[in-house]
Formats: sequence, structure tokens, C-alpha cells
Amino acid sequence: MTDRLALGIDIGGTSCSLALMDEAGRLRKTFDIPTRAHEGGEALIARLIEAAGRVLAEGAGVLGIGIGSAGQIDFATGTCRYATEALPGWTGMPIADRFRAAFGLPVWVENDANAAALAEHRYGAGRGLSDLICLTLGTGIGGGAIAGGRLVRGAHGAGGELGHIPVEPGGAPCACGSSGCLEAYASATGILRMARESGVEAGSAREVYALAAWGDAAALAVTERAARYLAQGIVAMVAAFDPQAVLIGGGVSQAGDLLFAPLRRHLEANPFVRGRCAVRPAALGPAAGVIGAAAQVFLYHNRED
Repeated sequence: MTDRLALGIDIGGTSCSLALMDEAGRLRKTFDIPTRAHEGGEALIARLIEAAGRVLAEGAGVLGIGIGSAGQIDFATGTCRYATEALPGWTGMPIADRFRAAFGLPVWVENDANAAALAEHRYGAGRGLSDLICLTLGTGIGGGAIAGGRLVRGAHGAGGELGHIPVEPGGAPCACGSSGCLEAYASATGILRMARESGVEAGSAREVYALAAWGDAAALAVTERAARYLAQGIVAMVAAFDPQAVLIGGGVSQAGDLLFAPLRRHLEANPFVRGRCAVRPAALGPAAGVIGAAAQVFLYHNRED
């Protein structure tokens, strides 16, 4: 008997991952390509379709294609409503239509952070929970919220843009065009900016945390500040969504206790969080995006959502 498989595609600003996955969440064939975003949206969609064809040729029983993409996604049509200049030419791209035309398979498209939340909910640290928030702390901050077992997408596909909760009025500029966003302070980019402003000689957020681990006072002050801002943002999220858990993934989460110990200390002082909401690491690592993208096929095949 042939396994039921899904093709998952995770579209990021630097690289794109493709994988065949079974219903248990096991990845079979995996394949990565560089995004080469500077070439524009048409070049990217053409290379994704070509790569998808190569992966599909190696698997039988593929039910459909699930895609996670950066940007604000119209789930109903599978179109990117808006993407920043990290993906030039991607705004307005009819992603689902292009893949349906190429392969004749059903296609679902979700925001990439929402896809990661789906993955953690179905296969990772959020299994068995009905209400959760998943944050990805990387170059930016991606977020996904699940309430009552369903993704919160919002009226314009921007539900879960939790990295843009304001935490410092009139603060540092953010890539979204606003200022004082959580992303500007608790992402890898924000942590490195704060470190350099404090005179810490580091080339990345990872190096800032490494210096903090060695007891560098200035680096420790920066990581403490980032944890305080992250706690401030999480308190707002918990007040709005009342989740059972907040799951934190992405590269910054690899700092371990240097991130989680001060974060939990700040959160335990807040009555909305204390004793009501667990805050813990996400489980699926960098594969969460492509796992969640593929999971859409098994979630939505033969039913409406």
C-alpha cells in the first residue's frame, strides 16, 4: 500500500525548503534551493515549480501541495497580499494558481510563521493543546496563534504578526515601517543592534549570547534587556489570546537558559502569565516551516476550513 504523502514547500527570504512528508510528520525526500530574491517574483516561482517537479517525480501517492510563504497570505485564494522588499515582486503573486496549473494537484498556501505554528500544534511541542502561540525568533520575529484548535488568520491575512506588537513607543525603527516593535528589540537583528549601541564587539546575536555566557557585563545587560522586551510582548499576547502555552523557536532560542531564565523571571511577575501559561522551547527546529506547510494537505484535504 502506498503511503499518503504531501509535498511541503517553505519559502523564505534566503532559502526555500521542499519535502515529501507522510501523515505522521516524517520527512522523506528533502531538497533546498536558494531563494535568490533579488531576481524577482517570476524567477522565484519558476524555480520553485521546477524544483517541486523534481521532488514530486520521486514520490507516489502525493495528495497535494502545502506551501508556507513569507508575507501576508490570503488563505482563501492562495495569493500573497503583501510582501516586504525581502521578497521583491512577491506582492500579488497567485501562488496556489501557479502550482495548480503546473501539477493539477490541490494546493494550500499559508503564512510561513502560521505554518510553523501548525507544525508545532500537530507534531511538536504543542500536541494536545487547543490554544497556543508560536514565536520564531530569527532575523525578524514570526508569530502564529492557534485558538480553539484553529489558526488565527485575521481579516487580511495578517493575524499572528506578533513581532509587531509595540513595546517601546517611539523606539527603534522596524522593518515593517513602524517603530518600537518587539521585532526591533528581541529578534537577532534587534539584539545585535542593541549590543553594538552598548559597545559590545559582536558580529551576530549568537556572539552576543556567547559573550554573555562568559560573563561579559555589557553583553549580559543586552540579553537581559531583550528578555524583558520579549516578556513585555508575551504578556500582551497572553492577555489577548489566553493560550495554554507560548512556544519559542528560531535561532535566538538556541541561547537556552540565557534567554529562558530571565524571560521566565520577568513573566512570573505577571498575573496573566503566572500559573496559567507555560513558556517553553518549540520542538521542531528549522524543519517546522516545511512540516507545517505539508501538514496543510492532511488537515484540509477533502474538507473546508
